[in-house]
Amino acid sequence: MRAAIVSAGQQGNPSPRQPLDPGADLTLTGSRGMPEIGFARWGIGMIDGRQVRQRFQGLMALAAQVAVALLFQTAMAAAQEPYFTTDSLNTGLPARPGTVDLSTPMSTVESFLHHARQSDFAAAAQALDLTDIDVGDQAARGARLAEQLFVVMDRKVVIPWDSLSDRPDGWLAGPSDTDATGRARRSIRLDLLDLGDHGVPLRVNRVKPGDAPPVWLFSRQSVDNVPALFARYGPTRLEQSLPAWARNRAFWGMYLWEVLFVPLMLAAAVALAVAVHGIVSRAGRHATSRWSRSLVRAMKWPATLAATTVFVGYSTRNVLVVSGVVDSIVSPLVVIGYVAAATLAVVLVIDEIFDRISATNPNDLAEPENIHLRNIATTVSAARKFVIVIALLLGSGIVLSSANTFQSLGLSLLASAGALTIILGFAAREVLGNILASVQIALNRSARIGDQLIFEGHFCTVERIHFTYVQLLIWNGNRFVVPVSYFVKDAFENWSIEDVRMIRPIVLTLAQTADTEALRKVFLQIIETEDGEDTGPLDKADVRVVGHDVFGQKVRFELPTANPATGWDIECKMRERLIEEARRIEEDTGRRMLPETDRRHLPDT
Repeated sequence: MRAAIVSAGQQGNPSPRQPLDPGADLTLTGSRGMPEIGFARWGIGMIDGRQVRQRFQGLMALAAQVAVALLFQTAMAAAQEPYFTTDSLNTGLPARPGTVDLSTPMSTVESFLHHARQSDFAAAAQALDLTDIDVGDQAARGARLAEQLFVVMDRKVVIPWDSLSDRPDGWLAGPSDTDATGRARRSIRLDLLDLGDHGVPLRVNRVKPGDAPPVWLFSRQSVDNVPALFARYGPTRLEQSLPAWARNRAFWGMYLWEVLFVPLMLAAAVALAVAVHGIVSRAGRHATSRWSRSLVRAMKWPATLAATTVFVGYSTRNVLVVSGVVDSIVSPLVVIGYVAAATLAVVLVIDEIFDRISATNPNDLAEPENIHLRNIATTVSAARKFVIVIALLLGSGIVLSSANTFQSLGLSLLASAGALTIILGFAAREVLGNILASVQIALNRSARIGDQLIFEGHFCTVERIHFTYVQLLIWNGNRFVVPVSYFVKDAFENWSIEDVRMIRPIVLTLAQTADTEALRKVFLQIIETEDGEDTGPLDKADVRVVGHDVFGQKVRFELPTANPATGWDIECKMRERLIEEARRIEEDTGRRMLPETDRRHLPDT
């Protein structure tokens, strides 16, 4: 195609070398005069149609290469469908019955359970990968292994049906960034069973024997672990000695003996708890030292809970092994019992230590010489909070990781963890803020247990620092309950921090003619003769006239005190003594010391 440049307002084909008008509208035309590409108001020189055609052909070639690469990659992905390969599979077993469907993970588990419940273990063995067993023994051993596996699954496995796909490739709808959804699979874990020193997974794998189509089977590793699992979770001797009617099914998938055994076991556990509680209580009463009595008293409830938990766990695992339905409830409760007993023991022991080092009366702990006890009490209180938080986090993790019920919900929990964290964080932001504030107070010791401070004009003593609030004891016996965050973000007056000595101001209104010097001598003499434990050094005392008005002169008596706990009481006593001395001086000298009380001398209001 021959291209030409047609300028706005011109006809025909101008010379290719003719300069272009920058303000003209340009049109690239083909050999037949048809417009191909239009340009508006540009200042570039002439364009050759052959160059445009070559660039367009290059882009088309690049797009074709990308399309071929994508098609090739898709074909390779389709050709590499995930499965395990083997030369032969279960050649020692008879021909597979038509009722055994091994095409999908769900159909394999369904077929196995269906034939096992019918006691047709020879057909159920078709769902096992018996590669590690000699061909001649596969038929006999396969049926026995199928029976043992059925017993283990019936007792301990809660089948995650939501994780079993009914597609040959094991695909489950969902996001592709998880291990369970959004992709084809060749191995699916049904459960994780405990073998004492370690856990072993129970899996179904997709296996392709030679040129035959792939099938889903219980993995050969899982089959190899069946004897050990059966020895651990199979029926005990006591269960085998039960009559046949007791081993029949009752309801909710439980055996009849479980319906009878579980209530009896719980009743025995309650009786054991009462007995252990009584034994530990008697041991505490017969303890010789105060420390031993405190420790035994602290271990009373933890020992009771631990003994009950051990009894229930041993009964359901060794005496009579309960089925999966009951075990999915009992196992998490046993774990919670162990964690709760350990946590309770640590917390109660810390509480006993706290009670020993802290006086029963918070005012005794507030004495200046007990500053080290206030530090220890605050540190122990912080350690108690730390132990409780760590125990809750650790216990929650252990319970979630060990409970079979939660394993089937693991994917949903992980998927919603982010949103749940945001919701809980927003809803509990005040509580979490107070908890962090309590830890901060314990670390910086801005308010320690036993400290005396002024809160909203009230003289208070810090009695307890809890997770979310601080308990303040008012001088009249009432209590303030203040959020912990207040002591982090707001200013308050702490009389017990650093140096506890202070100056207590006593302001008296004296007559304009009062002998201030005489009253100053009396004030200093009283301080000198008072007990030095309640008052401070004499050189810190002073008397100043700080103002006057129509009522008289304002005189401030600066009383040094060494103990904030008794400072207010000493201040009141000193005020009373000063008023008495002022009245005595007035009577002795006839010079007015106190202001006139006659209303005629008061200004009009």
